[in-house]
Amino acid sequence: MIQELFTEKYRPQSLDQTILPSRIRTAIGDGKLHQNYLFYGPPGLGKTTLAKVLAKNYPTLYINVSDESSVDVIREKITNWCSTISLLDGAEQFKVVLLDEMDGASDQFYKALRATIEKFAATARFIGTCNYINKVPDPVQSRFTCINFDTISKEEEKEVMMEFAKRAYAIFGKSGITISKEALAEFVKRNFPDMRSIVNKIQTFVVQGVTSIEAEDVKKLNYSFRDVFELVTKSADAYENYKFLMTNYSSKVDEVLQALGSELPEYIRDNHPTKVAKIPQILITVANHQAQRVHVIDPCVTMLSAVFNCQMILNS
Repeated sequence: MIQELFTEKYRPQSLDQTILPSRIRTAIGDGKLHQNYLFYGPPGLGKTTLAKVLAKNYPTLYINVSDESSVDVIREKITNWCSTISLLDGAEQFKVVLLDEMDGASDQFYKALRATIEKFAATARFIGTCNYINKVPDPVQSRFTCINFDTISKEEEKEVMMEFAKRAYAIFGKSGITISKEALAEFVKRNFPDMRSIVNKIQTFVVQGVTSIEAEDVKKLNYSFRDVFELVTKSADAYENYKFLMTNYSSKVDEVLQALGSELPEYIRDNHPTKVAKIPQILITVANHQAQRVHVIDPCVTMLSAVFNCQMILNS
């Protein structure tokens, strides 16, 4: 029985183990915290991993902002943590505040954070991560060096994808699974740029007792939200679908919306090839809902609307 999550077992512990394009390695430099950093981009690209690596040699306060976004967190946790540092300790004695999932913060949190960052500029460094940089107010962004983790060119994409393939191949080998070159390329391509998803799916293979993988096997992999995709492609009871989505995915709105745009087209191609022609309509619908996401009172309504619209398109 596997008791350790592969995402933790194989999480890089040092800067040289991280998978980063040359652009980001240059921006990070020697890895010392000369400034505050805000890492942004799609899930699974190593933002939190790099943040933890950079903070490793410093006393660190970790806060998942999506869970702790009240002003009290600033006043009681962050301020108290930073206040214990003496100015005589020098730069090497900085304390670090690691703010994971910063795009989940409240407006009050952001306003209080701005003043706090400036107050402790001589004694503390802040490292933030987020998926959606547009959700972080400009006055907060200006207090960080913002680094985009998404690939910005075809050359950079190829560079990172090759590193993903090398890491995946190594983990397959350590797990006792042989994988063909064609299967590895297809596996990485389907899951790029989410390294977390790649590692999770390798663990799924291990749990299932798989010992060898060919290209055709990759097509049978479970998608992150396969149950949602199955719902989308079937004409079922509307209220039952509503209950299912609210019960299982009300806290994963952004992830579902992203999967509808990135994974659903692949799922349709593999499982419902006669409906491939409807993919453009699906993508336009999902794009509109993703744009609306930041302006609605209840994000769950956006998710429900996106799923039901996709369902109507595919079943029309």
